Amino acid sequence: MHILNEHYHIYNYGAHNEKLFRNKYDYEHFLALIFTHTRRGLVDNVEIIAYCLMAGHFHLVLREKTPCGISRSIHRLCTAYAMYFNSKYNRSGPLFQGQYRSKHVEDDDNLRYLIQYVHLMPYGVRGPEQLMTAKQSFLYRAIERSRKYRYSSFKGYLCENRPQKRYPE
Repeated sequence: MHILNEHYHIYNYGAHNEKLFRNKYDYEHFLALIFTHTRRGLVDNVEIIAYCLMAGHFHLVLREKTPCGISRSIHRLCTAYAMYFNSKYNRSGPLFQGQYRSKHVEDDDNLRYLIQYVHLMPYGVRGPEQLMTAKQSFLYRAIERSRKYRYSSFKGYLCENRPQKRYPE
């Protein structure tokens, strides 16, 4: 159960190490589902703080705005995407590695590190603790690569071409 107005790190992986996103259309479909679902009522239930999609998994940082908002939203998102994926690739069975994982974000410092971690994933940052010990040159390269990555909310944080505007209803 999620606590009202609290932040959560939501993530899941492909079952059997399968890629969740095989091409740009899969990434874009998942993002379209996120933003279509939020515009059709779920925006009242969750606030999307940050996201990053990787080939085999996804990460979302969300804030619970109504009771059961996160669980309902993620259930709808994962079900809709699994139906799309299974139909497109003529497959059956579960797409995800069980139920999504949810970790409560304890405080603002952890939220800040989590957002950085999620955005720097395309460069290989493997945990928030790595951000604190990494050399400045590594972080600079990670930021530059992440800045070019299309499937995260990082550009929105930089006030560059907010990705969600590419996905009209």
